[in-house]
Amino acid sequence: MLSSSPYALGVIFVTLALMWVLQMSLAKKQATGFLNAVNSIKGPGLEVAIGVNQPKWGRKKIYLAISADVNSTIVNGLTLEGVTTFAKSKKVSLFNGKTLNEIANSENKEPIWDAAKMAADTLIKKLQSKADSNSTN
Repeated sequence: MLSSSPYALGVIFVTLALMWVLQMSLAKKQATGFLNAVNSIKGPGLEVAIGVNQPKWGRKKIYLAISADVNSTIVNGLTLEGVTTFAKSKKVSLFNGKTLNEIANSENKEPIWDAAKMAADTLIKKLQSKADSNSTN
C-alpha cells in the first residue's frame, strides 16, 4: 500500500503541488481571457468599469463589465459566467441604452443588478472626476 511506502508522504505533497500549479495556470488563463474581453468593449470616448455582486453563502459570484459613453449611457456589457476557472465571458445587452443613474438607483435585487450597480457607481465617479478635471483646466 501507499501508506506503508517511505515515499508516500512525498508523493502526496508532489501531487498537491502539481494540482496547485495547474489551478494557478488555469486561473491566470481565465483572468487574461476576461481582461481581453473587457478590452474588447473599450473604445474611443468610452469608460469601462467592472462590478461584482456580494453573494450570500451558496450563491455564485457574478462579474459584470460595462462601458458607458460621455453621456452616461451604457453601450456594452459582458459577464463572466461558468464554474470555477472554466468560466467564460459572455456579452450582455440587458443594460444597453440605460443610463448609469437608472442602474445605480434601481431597486432590482437580482445578483446581476448588484454587480451592475457597483460598476455604474464606479463609472459615475470616473466620469465626474474626468468632468471636474476638464473644468479646472
